Amino acid sequence: MLSDLFTNRKERITLEFSEDCLYLNIYTPADLMKRSKLPVMVWIHGGGLVVGGASTYDGLALSAHENVVVVVIQYRLGIWGFFR
Repeated sequence: MLSDLFTNRKERITLEFSEDCLYLNIYTPADLMKRSKLPVMVWIHGGGLVVGGASTYDGLALSAHENVVVVVIQYRLGIWGFFR
């Protein structure tokens, strides 16, 4: 497996890689009603299409305190997403 070739040299722990990386995390207020019309904020992480991830931003607090729907996108990076 390709992930066997990459290791963290200091701890000698094999790093795990996966192509299962397309996620759409949606955070809503806990008291959301079916007919609520709330603003939607979309977070697309930066990183030059090479590094980064949706896990760096948790929209839970923002959706709970500001009464908005927060959408966080995780997309393919590097050669798996943007072949240059």
